[in-house]
Amino acid sequence: MIKHLLFIVILSFVFSLAPVKQVKGQAAIVAFLFGDQVASEKFNISMEAGGVFTHYSDIPDTKRSRMGINFGIGANLQLAENWYFSPQIYFLGTRNVRFKTYSLDTGKPGLDDEFMNVPATLDLRYNEIPILFSYQTNNNKFRFSLGPQISFLRKANAIFNGEDGDFKEDFDSYVNKVDYGPVADACYLLGKAMKGRGIFVHARYYYGLADIFNDKLSTDFNRMGYFSLHLSLPFITDELAAKNLEK
Repeated sequence: MIKHLLFIVILSFVFSLAPVKQVKGQAAIVAFLFGDQVASEKFNISMEAGGVFTHYSDIPDTKRSRMGINFGIGANLQLAENWYFSPQIYFLGTRNVRFKTYSLDTGKPGLDDEFMNVPATLDLRYNEIPILFSYQTNNNKFRFSLGPQISFLRKANAIFNGEDGDFKEDFDSYVNKVDYGPVADACYLLGKAMKGRGIFVHARYYYGLADIFNDKLSTDFNRMGYFSLHLSLPFITDELAAKNLEK
């Protein structure tokens, strides 16, 4: 168990230092190369990917957010017959806020006047770490999970849509660096899919408890929550896949 958890910690550190553009490819390569090597009947790693539908509290004059993306690696460690410990690391977690009107404030009058009261989109990128404790039903069809999640801001940019073009501004100073809250997950297991390797289909809800934005953007307390649909693709050995097909 300690060896498996150490493997996850090392991966977390490596990917936290990687540039965002490299994360998807590196995560896929690592999972492909090492997933089978650490797999056993009680432990495996998985590729995690899905869509996120975000909402925010107390932000006036906004449109519905576009779908975001979560992408990362998870682990499944069996603690007892029906109980699992499932930490996950999303190296790429994208969110957005779409303002119907917002004004650029750079201190440069000519530029600010051009982007006054225009549509704007705030793009947020996070590293997210949900730590789930899961119960799996006896028929191996459903898994229900609950646990905490902590998110670390990686980058924030605002794109202002003017009449003559767009302007992109660094918005890191407007967004607080850490978000946290509880997450609940319901999962349906397709154990014989992918030739016995399995596919886990998740529906998840996260409720943030922290204030997302500082007073430079909003003096209200702005929580972030989201509903997500995503897939877990376990990496296991051919022998374990064959056993799953026999069950």
